[in-house]
Amino acid sequence: MEIRKLTIEDLPEFIRLRSEGLKLSPEAFGESLLEYEKKSMEQHSINFPKTYDNFIMGAFDKEELVGVAGFYQKRSEKMKHKGTIWGMYVTPTYRGKGVGKKVLSHAIQDAIKIEEILQIELAVISSNQSAKRLYESVGFESFGTEKRALFVNNQFYDEDHMVKVIK
Repeated sequence: MEIRKLTIEDLPEFIRLRSEGLKLSPEAFGESLLEYEKKSMEQHSINFPKTYDNFIMGAFDKEELVGVAGFYQKRSEKMKHKGTIWGMYVTPTYRGKGVGKKVLSHAIQDAIKIEEILQIELAVISSNQSAKRLYESVGFESFGTEKRALFVNNQFYDEDHMVKVIK
């Protein structure tokens, strides 16, 4: 298993895995599969994170991308001490094998290298107990719940907001 930052050359694999996640776990993402599939390859290329403070960490089994965790640093002067984990997903056959924890831990370690980062935030569907346990295992703590954060397939989902204080 290789864990590394994705490059633009990994974009087709990322699109494949992201589409899988949006299809199999639509309640876990703010974006819908329909919205995602409407994007052109050019739009995907433009939106692909390419900087030290905006990146995607990936887990590869040979050439296959099997897990991801995105990170970005807030831009405004008053919020640049915060970063956000986004788009965390592991393909079902690799769950429960430590892949998610490895990808997340690598993303956190790279985020910590950014001098201004003092804390990292994320949001997780309240009913996703396995994801919440994973986040807690690396030091995230819940600080609130947004009621009815997402509306997917005629059902509302609450989101727990979590934070990991770095320094």
